[in-house]
Amino acid sequence: MPRDEGWTAYYEAHEGREPRPLLLEVLDGFDTPGQAVELGFGNGIETIAMLRRGWRVFAVDPEPEASELLQAGLPEEGRERLRLVTAPMEDVELPTTDVVWAAFSLFFCDPARFPEVWNRIRDAVRTGGRFAGQLLGAHDTWAADDGISAFERDAALALFDGWRVDRFEEEENDGEACSGPKHWHVFHVVATRES
Repeated sequence: MPRDEGWTAYYEAHEGREPRPLLLEVLDGFDTPGQAVELGFGNGIETIAMLRRGWRVFAVDPEPEASELLQAGLPEEGRERLRLVTAPMEDVELPTTDVVWAAFSLFFCDPARFPEVWNRIRDAVRTGGRFAGQLLGAHDTWAADDGISAFERDAALALFDGWRVDRFEEEENDGEACSGPKHWHVFHVVATRES
C-alpha cells in the first residue's frame, strides 16, 4: 500500500492473525534464540512472536501508531529484550544480528536509498545468519509508484550474491490489498549469509 494511503486499515485487517509461517520456520532453524531485527513491524505480531520464543528484537517502523499497537500487546517478560525504534528504515543503523525479518516492508524503502539500506542489512547479518521476507516484483501494481522499491527477478536474486539462497519463490496473481484490488508480484526469500 503506497505510503500516503495510511496504515489504520492495514492494522485492522491484520489484527489477531497468527505469526507468518515463514518467520516461524526461520526461527526453528536456530538451536537457541539470538538477536533479530524486524523492519516494518506493523501490528507487532512477529516481534511479539520472536520475544515469546526468547529472542532479543530490534524493531523498526516509521509509524507511531505501530509503536502504540506493539507496546499494547507486548508480553511483560519480553520488554527487556525489545529495542523499539520509530523511524524510517532508511535512517536506522542496524545492530549485528542473526535474523533480519522484513515481511512486505522493503517495498516502502525509498528506491534512491535502497542500496544503502540493503548494504546495512547485509553488513548487520552475521555469517550463518538469515534474511527472510519479501521483495516486490516489477510487475506489481505498486511498482509504478516512484516511492516504491521493486525488482525484476534477476535483480532481486542478485541482491543475494554471497548468500546461500534457501528459498526464492515468485508469486504473481491478481488479489486484494487493504487498499482494494491489485496485481501482486512478490518474491518470498530466505537466504543465509555465508561470508
